Amino acid sequence: MVHPLTLLRTGMGLSHPEYARLVAERHAGLGHGRTAARREKVSRWESGRIVPEYTAQLAMADIHGVPAGQVGRLGWPHWLYLAVGDAPLRDEHWNGGGAAAVLRSSAHLAEVAAPPGLVLRGPALAGHLRAAVARASAPGRGRVGGGEPTGVDGLAWISARVAGLEQQFHRTQLPPTALYVAAVAEHRLVARLLTAAGQDRATGRHLVLLGARTALLCAWISGALGEPARAERQALAATRAAAVAGDGVRVSRAMLLLGLRHLEAGDPADVRMLVRAAGAADPDRPAAFAAVLHGARAVARAREGEAGRADRSLARAEEAVAGCGDASVSDTGREAEPDHLTLNLVRARVAVHLGRSERAERHVDAVTRALAVPRSDGTPPFTALYLLTVLDVALALGDIDRAADVVEQVVVVTGGLPPVLGRQFRERLDRLDPLRREPRVRRAAERLAEYGAP
Repeated sequence: MVHPLTLLRTGMGLSHPEYARLVAERHAGLGHGRTAARREKVSRWESGRIVPEYTAQLAMADIHGVPAGQVGRLGWPHWLYLAVGDAPLRDEHWNGGGAAAVLRSSAHLAEVAAPPGLVLRGPALAGHLRAAVARASAPGRGRVGGGEPTGVDGLAWISARVAGLEQQFHRTQLPPTALYVAAVAEHRLVARLLTAAGQDRATGRHLVLLGARTALLCAWISGALGEPARAERQALAATRAAAVAGDGVRVSRAMLLLGLRHLEAGDPADVRMLVRAAGAADPDRPAAFAAVLHGARAVARAREGEAGRADRSLARAEEAVAGCGDASVSDTGREAEPDHLTLNLVRARVAVHLGRSERAERHVDAVTRALAVPRSDGTPPFTALYLLTVLDVALALGDIDRAADVVEQVVVVTGGLPPVLGRQFRERLDRLDPLRREPRVRRAAERLAEYGAP
């Protein structure tokens, strides 16, 4: 496992002596007095043999742009992951130590600025997928961590809470922001246990698998909050942890999640590659999961203008949903009710990309009708994102009345727009600026303003 300080130091192109001098200079510059600039200290920090004194950590935090308050709150070496960024996702080993490092890194994604784009594309993404499938099919038997064993009762409590969050995810009474806070808290706890506690092989695998589940939850909810780049990083961590734990089913779910995020912000060719890998990782996939795979492939093909292949993939998705009986896949991989809502969104997106206006209108009508009916068991966490898709379809069709309706509907239905999605709705509405004198457009803008959308 590569120490995060090693990643930071080598990323700056500094040797041990050079980094020691830099820390000593910053230490004095911050008013903490003089400290010896010895290369041996840096080497021992990176080997884990000693922990730097607190003022030395403050000097390093200043060098790497981490707020001083996080040093005391997170402790050594956890605060370093706020500065490491995406390096562990690309460079860590496919073993227990590498999975633990990636999970620790992803545990702090909620505390840093939204990442600018996707980490892995093209050949680099293909290499990641090959390594995940190979590792999942041949899980290692090494130990994870060091120190006192983790209590079985503690793991049972964490598992129960994570299962409860997973059960919330198809329909919930809670806003996605509340779910995200809970998921991040569990993810950080698991990451800390992986760092501070040694386990026998079974307990270590259980912890890594819990890390995969919590990372997967964080990734799904980040997607619901309108942040595909952050969701991608959490899904990459989930992929590695699930592969190291030997859980091919969750590897496939994480790959599907990556595909859906790339569908929003990436290359259609990468989406198709992810869909193929997700299918290969779970050969016995249920019909509901197959429906989601075919739907993602249909939208990717439509984006590429391949109408015939898009239609065939869409037909397979429809057949799979019809074959689900009374169950279909939810966003965490568990079984739930048939997702005709998502299927209609897929149909609408395919129709828009292929220029089929009448079909697109019919399918978004079905979506808006379904979301307009309150349910006592809650709403999908992706409701705001679903309505953003409907808004995009309305704008693509030039349907101003529908666009205004959608903006007003999202305020009523969701009960709380996440900030990122609020800005995205506002940006779409700003495209209608020449029409602001239209009463419906003006009223929609006012509703967003009242709702706190920036």
